[in-house]
Amino acid sequence: MNRTVGILLAGGLSRRFGSPKAFAELEGKAFYEYAYEALAAVCDHVVVITRPELISRFPGTLDVISDSRKFAGLGPLAGIFTAMSERPARQYLVLPCDMPFIGASETAAFMQLASEDNDITAVRAGDHDIPLFSLWNVRILDPLEKELEDGQLRVMVFMAKVQTDWLDSSAVGGLDAFRNINKPDQLKGADEHGSETNTRPI
Repeated sequence: MNRTVGILLAGGLSRRFGSPKAFAELEGKAFYEYAYEALAAVCDHVVVITRPELISRFPGTLDVISDSRKFAGLGPLAGIFTAMSERPARQYLVLPCDMPFIGASETAAFMQLASEDNDITAVRAGDHDIPLFSLWNVRILDPLEKELEDGQLRVMVFMAKVQTDWLDSSAVGGLDAFRNINKPDQLKGADEHGSETNTRPI
């Protein structure tokens, strides 16, 4: 069994962005490539979770799956559950594809600080929680399944029900690293690390 599996979330509908964010480019590199490299630097294996119609757009060398039929299309919690169910490991490092400024240095710092005593470890940047850059212990698989069966799909609500530790972003990386991009115009000047940050509730 792998010790740590990386879960790259790349199945969002990207309504505000207008096209699948996984394939948007920053400095000639697709968003998913940034996330994949950040995860691969610290994980034994990386699995990409996406929508069925997007699987063929990823390189055949990657491990790419879609939600289990039971919870198909039900958002990030469903994607995390599917990956945890199908790729056995002791813990799972989750990273969404729309945070291209998180790199190997941030994932390495995060993994050094995260404790296996917690059910979930996540990052807090200032007064904003970043739940989807997080480490999930395999022991929460059953409670997660029950949460989905009960129709509760909000990540933050589930995190409040289990033992979640929040690390300050200053210990993991600069504040700019934790921006997520939801609209194409946020890419303008993004390589200069502009200040626009989106932190919508999850």
